[in-house]
Amino acid sequence: MDYDNAYEREIDLKELMFAVLHRWKLILAVAIVFALILGGYKAVSGYRSQSNNPEAEEAYAKAVKEYNESLAICNREIDNLTSDIENQQKYVEGSVLMNISPYDVWTAKAELFVNPDYEEGEEYRNAALTATIMRAYQSGLTSGELLDRIAANTGVEQRYLQELIKVSVRLDDFSGIQSWGTGLTFSSRQDNLLTIEVRHETEQSASELMEEILKGVKQFQAQISSGIGRHSVTEFTSSVSSQIDLSLAERQTAESERLTTLKASLDAKNEELKGMKMPEPASSSFIKAGVKYGVVGGVLGAFMVVFFVCIGFVMSDKVYSAKELKYRFKVKILGRLPLSCDKSVGRIDMWLNRLEGRAWQADLDHEYGLISANICNYTEGAKSLLVIGNAQEERLTQAVTELTAKLPGIKVVLGGNLLKDAEGLKKLPECDGVILVEECKTSLYSDVELEIEKARDLQKMVVGCIVFE
Repeated sequence: MDYDNAYEREIDLKELMFAVLHRWKLILAVAIVFALILGGYKAVSGYRSQSNNPEAEEAYAKAVKEYNESLAICNREIDNLTSDIENQQKYVEGSVLMNISPYDVWTAKAELFVNPDYEEGEEYRNAALTATIMRAYQSGLTSGELLDRIAANTGVEQRYLQELIKVSVRLDDFSGIQSWGTGLTFSSRQDNLLTIEVRHETEQSASELMEEILKGVKQFQAQISSGIGRHSVTEFTSSVSSQIDLSLAERQTAESERLTTLKASLDAKNEELKGMKMPEPASSSFIKAGVKYGVVGGVLGAFMVVFFVCIGFVMSDKVYSAKELKYRFKVKILGRLPLSCDKSVGRIDMWLNRLEGRAWQADLDHEYGLISANICNYTEGAKSLLVIGNAQEERLTQAVTELTAKLPGIKVVLGGNLLKDAEGLKKLPECDGVILVEECKTSLYSDVELEIEKARDLQKMVVGCIVFE
């Protein structure tokens, strides 16, 4: 069988990868050594520089103080924001006013005429008295005492009731402002009107709230008459109607936006708190630098080993696999045997051999049985076979012993290394064929080629090759 001496080797990336992985012990050892050297050097040099620099400790103490102050401020801000969010959320959910539709606001309104008793000629003095009486009503109708009683009767909290009530007054020759809850209005009109307005979700609720306030007016009338001055109170007008209040819509939107803003601020503060880091002491900076450079050194050491392993794989002439022998020299592979039959091969190496597809099982009797069957199929009529190869001598002897026992009709002769053993060369002309026994990582492709040439020069059949992987 002829073969092409101009064979061009193609680098198998899978084989290259496994060639690197099989050197995992060397890669790990070199990586550790480089990590210790580079990391240790950086740590020691950093320690020396820090020990001779007292200003670093002062800077660290200052940084810790600033960090603690910033941390305390941030925590207080978070507590304040959390409290405001809880209050705002409770207000938005519990407030009657915040849950009224601004396009369907039931408003109850009552105008009361307050007429103080005074004698003729005392109008100026009694004008001030009238203002005091009106203010007393305004204060009393929005006071906590009255609102507590109304809250008990209606089940609505006082803080939510207060924003539903507006009490305004118009006095002679005065001017002022009015607002809901505590508003007071003075105008130049010549009337003494006490205007009460309440807002609620339903007509019935607005009417009931107005009735409670009017009861308060009667209650305060006796107190104000005895304490400030006698007067009469007459209900001038009263009404209940549904209205649109766009200002309420704006207020509801503003309160909802305020809650959203508070939540966003709280999230920002929590992120700021997470980003705050305790300053590292000056003594730990060189440790951190040592670890960093140790990692860099480990990666560098591992890369160097991988680089040189790849170069060695490409440049090496040693047999790497049975597949390469088959394709390069066009020889049949009679069988593949593991290099080691004991448990000296580690589990990781055995696992890598299995992944790569190498022979990793140790049942030699079974494997030599298959090899003998292949030899019988390829050597019909052969009387003697010469076992040669570049494998270690004990492997050649083992092959001869096993094949002699399993091939009783064929004489199996040990030829050894034809390139080094003259006795083997003398036995070559007397045999009918040769069997190669090669060992990965020991045999050389160039030596295998010379052995095949010597056999074929004498027109001897190359039966095949037994490969120890």
